Amino acid sequence: MSARPTADTNAWKAAARRASPVAAERPFDRDENNWDYVAQRDIIAIVLYSLHLRDEQPIGAVPWGSVLWYLMDDARVIALVEQVLPAAGHEISPITRSGVDADPVAGRWRWLNRTWDPDAPIGHPDTARRAEHYGAVRGDDAEREPRWGGMSRAIGTGLPDPAVEVCTSWAASRVAAALAAERDGYRTHQRVLVTGGPHAGHYGYVRDLIWAGDDQAQAVAPGSPAAYAVDLDDIAGVVDIDAERLTDRADGRRWAARTPGSTKDIDVHRLNIPPAPHVSSEQNLTEILRRVANPEILPEDLRRAIATSRDHHHLQLDRQASPRPHRWTWRILQHWYQLGPTVNDDKISLWEVELTTHVNDPAPLHLLTRCEEEVSVLLARYTNAPQ
Repeated sequence: MSARPTADTNAWKAAARRASPVAAERPFDRDENNWDYVAQRDIIAIVLYSLHLRDEQPIGAVPWGSVLWYLMDDARVIALVEQVLPAAGHEISPITRSGVDADPVAGRWRWLNRTWDPDAPIGHPDTARRAEHYGAVRGDDAEREPRWGGMSRAIGTGLPDPAVEVCTSWAASRVAAALAAERDGYRTHQRVLVTGGPHAGHYGYVRDLIWAGDDQAQAVAPGSPAAYAVDLDDIAGVVDIDAERLTDRADGRRWAARTPGSTKDIDVHRLNIPPAPHVSSEQNLTEILRRVANPEILPEDLRRAIATSRDHHHLQLDRQASPRPHRWTWRILQHWYQLGPTVNDDKISLWEVELTTHVNDPAPLHLLTRCEEEVSVLLARYTNAPQ
């Protein structure tokens, strides 16, 4: 029996070095102050490192096909990391521990699992330290971490959810592109021609790579992608097309030029997009009652008053999250219905609480209340209860 794998700082650094050019192909995009790049690099690196420990192979020998299989689902990433790292001596529990971590791997895993305040003050990473030592920041913001820890961010800037949930699919796309190049597959935005099937003869651009997963081997199947999501010039949306029905012997156009006269050959500067149709207060209320779990709290007389109101307005008051093991994201909305001709007239207000347990939760819980003070009661009732 082989000895238990142990934590290896040099191997972690090697994993980060191997992940870096995959997470950002261009050197000038590898910015340690960019949240998107750091999240994707660290997700790729921690999977590389975990597979290195589990399978006892050098970082450079870990196959991208195995890394990609794990990145297809962030739950796989979490299960792998939290099984392998503690066995190697990394103390990653509790996941919510704060402060500087002496173990860089555990520290990065905690960073990937922490939640964020999208409404925190914008500032430099040193803002909090300057405030503490020099009193340079005054008011409530002096006690708050700057937004995104002072880093720049473009992916999901309104989301409070952990990077491991938000960016694993982005990291998967980066690894998929590297693997496709390694296996002679098509690249994103490559011009292709459909040679068979119902769309034969159509030109388009590759928008995504579709890999066949081998769950038993815990890797994607050998060879290039099984299919591609193709943005065809004359077909709305994108179409999944088997790889053997595509060729890159196309018409020589480059992204995003289209076949002249095709459906998507559009001059965006001449678009005349009509305004969205007006939604009445009654229609809006119907939609809210359809999605909430407790529509019975609204009596018929109040429903009639809202349905006949002059106009409706909506505000997002807050959006925050808590990390595992009590993983919740909550969003608080205010809906107010204008009873008179101006916004200063009498109104009826409702508050909606949306609760999810994952950034891609397919079944969010929506709750309605007629009292603003009850919002905190609803939050406490659900977010403090076992999932």
